[in-house]
Amino acid sequence: MYDLNDLFSDYVPTLIGADKVIYSSVIVPIIYKNDEAHLIFEVRSRNLKHQPGEVSFPGGKIEHGEDPKDAAVREFCEELMCSEDDVKVISEIDTYLAPARALIHCFLAEVNPDINLDIENDEVAEIFLVPVSYFLNTEPEEYRNSVCVEPDEKFPFEKMCISQSYTWGNPSYPVYFYEYDGHVIWGITAYIARNFVKKLHSML
Repeated sequence: MYDLNDLFSDYVPTLIGADKVIYSSVIVPIIYKNDEAHLIFEVRSRNLKHQPGEVSFPGGKIEHGEDPKDAAVREFCEELMCSEDDVKVISEIDTYLAPARALIHCFLAEVNPDINLDIENDEVAEIFLVPVSYFLNTEPEEYRNSVCVEPDEKFPFEKMCISQSYTWGNPSYPVYFYEYDGHVIWGITAYIARNFVKKLHSML
């Protein structure tokens, strides 16, 4: 007979289905120009396989065994072609749970104001800045996407004693859009930016 108290005494909970989740980290980078705080954004290279030409924060996938903070700093330095000395992590902030099985760790960081932002490489087409005050004073456009559940064509409705018209639910989630100086900041990046400035506003 097994002892559940003994077996689970040191158990550390994880996510059910964690092996299907895509884990990423991003830096939410603050840089001061003319005594004003700005957020740094990237325009992704149009040669990239995923999300070419879109606006994003520096970041990427967490490698196996890698700490989320280390991944965020590594990706930042690779994409902005800089040293780790140029980015100082202030704090981990809210984690973003995406509808499409993605978990994104977010780290607020202050960036060396003398860093070279005039860069272009295989991942980054352009870097641009947006004053934090813009987000504090601007409400984004908001739309809603819905997630549709399609049962397996062999799903055993009869065995489950349910109708094929069974209501699976139709979850939806907001999609935000900001426009600034010819750039459109939307989707996950806009959601993270909005969440950060809302928290900032509540603290001021």
